Amino acid sequence: MTILDRYVLRAWLGAVVATAVALLGFVLIADLVSHLEEFMGAEGVRPLALAARYYGVRLPVFFVWIAPMISLCAIMLVVTRFARTNELLPVVASGISLRRFLAPALVGTAGMSVAMFFVDEKLNPRLAEEFRDTQRMLKGDREIENVVISDRQGQDWLADRYHPIDLRLERVLVVRLADDFRRVSDVRAERAVWKRSQGGWLLENGVETTYDPDTQRRTARKPLPPEGLLIPTDLRPAEIEESDQMFRLSTMKQLNRNMARFPFQPFWRVQWHAKWTMPLANLVLMLIGVPLLLRMGTRNVFAGVAIAVGVGVLFFGATLAFLDAGNSGRVDPAIAAWFPVVLFGALGVAMTDAMAT
Repeated sequence: MTILDRYVLRAWLGAVVATAVALLGFVLIADLVSHLEEFMGAEGVRPLALAARYYGVRLPVFFVWIAPMISLCAIMLVVTRFARTNELLPVVASGISLRRFLAPALVGTAGMSVAMFFVDEKLNPRLAEEFRDTQRMLKGDREIENVVISDRQGQDWLADRYHPIDLRLERVLVVRLADDFRRVSDVRAERAVWKRSQGGWLLENGVETTYDPDTQRRTARKPLPPEGLLIPTDLRPAEIEESDQMFRLSTMKQLNRNMARFPFQPFWRVQWHAKWTMPLANLVLMLIGVPLLLRMGTRNVFAGVAIAVGVGVLFFGATLAFLDAGNSGRVDPAIAAWFPVVLFGALGVAMTDAMAT
């Protein structure tokens, strides 16, 4: 490693640390504010001690969520710094290309992808039990947010909230899929109440939509009966409580088991592919962000961060849209997970190749 490589790498590492502290701090503060009332109302534990334990477990999870933005913002800070201090021109004049000059940062970004995969696959699953315990200590018998679970009847269940006291789901979406992952129908309802004696959930105040199995176009749409629609299922309230956010901490082995257990559910296949594609987001965003910043010629740090945020929002917006389409069966799971990475990655490679050096 040359002196110049070490210089660039030190600058990149400093930017990574500063960006990670800033972004993680922002996420922690935002989450703390949204749960402050729950921390203060927690019974049998001091709020400060609970908050320390709660977020100590979640820091690795938050890192996986924002690692691509850390990588992107860090490289943008490095490039704007070198441009502002007029360090890029002497490098190019000496015969070293900008791609070679920034190679240590590229290697570091690849290392971030490896670290992201390792934390997601090895560290986070080991924290699952502590994750669940702290969630229970904070929530108690209060609601569970963002329910995502499947049953053995070929149905995906998604809900904004679950209330364990009265066994009720709020703002529910139930998606029924055929064996080839094509959507058969879906039901959207304001609430679903568990009916133990009837072996299912009673969905109320909603709409049922059916689809053509070949074209996937909507064929009919009708409101639910006034008395509600009973959906028989083996999905019990206890399974919802146990699965709360645990799919986010699943290992590849656990995802493979769920894929075998629910072969007709695309959700687990989407998650399996996303395990591989999300770490690649670090490299994809860098390949797009750096040429774009150099082409615009900005030396302003805030402008660089703004470009990074814009690129990140565009990429993750497309990624989330495809993942949602994959989860609902409208797009093949592999295509849903890989298409945004391949598309933006190809664009990034083309922009990097055309970068003036």
